[in-house]
Formats: sequence, C-alpha cells, structure tokens
Amino acid sequence: MAELNPEDRYQLRKLQMDVDKKGLEIQKAQQDLDRFVLELEHRCGLLGGNDAIDPKTATINISTITRNGKGRTEQLLATVVEEAA
Repeated sequence: MAELNPEDRYQLRKLQMDVDKKGLEIQKAQQDLDRFVLELEHRCGLLGGNDAIDPKTATINISTITRNGKGRTEQLLATVVEEAA
C-alpha cells in the first residue's frame, strides 16, 4: 500500500480529532440528560424508592402493591413538566 502524503495524513488526523470531539459531545449530552432526569425525579418525589423516569419512553415507572401483596410496575404517561422561568 502506498504511503500517505502529508496532506492526507493531516486530513486523517483532523477527521480523527473531529470524531473524538463528537464522542465527547455525546458524553456531555448523556451526562446533561442524566442530570435533568435526576432533577425531575427529585421534583416529583421519586427518589428513595423504586420509582423512576424513563427518558426514552417519557414515562414514569411507579412501583405499586397489589391486593395480594405482590409488587408490580405500571407505566404511566409522564405529564408535561413546566420549566422554572
């Protein structure tokens, strides 16, 4: 295989750096989403139990106890949360 010329090496390194940058942006966006979900769970009083918000389906998973004592999970549609101005 032929050697890369300096311009091609430059383009290759630049593209790799762009890919690395996008990877870091994805990690930051995931961390921001996790922080936002944590804040919503705190506001809705879901922390400390088995209840949680699923950000992919926009539902709140609430653990309930049935009459026979067995626990089950129901998915409820999440209500629109007003952001503080």
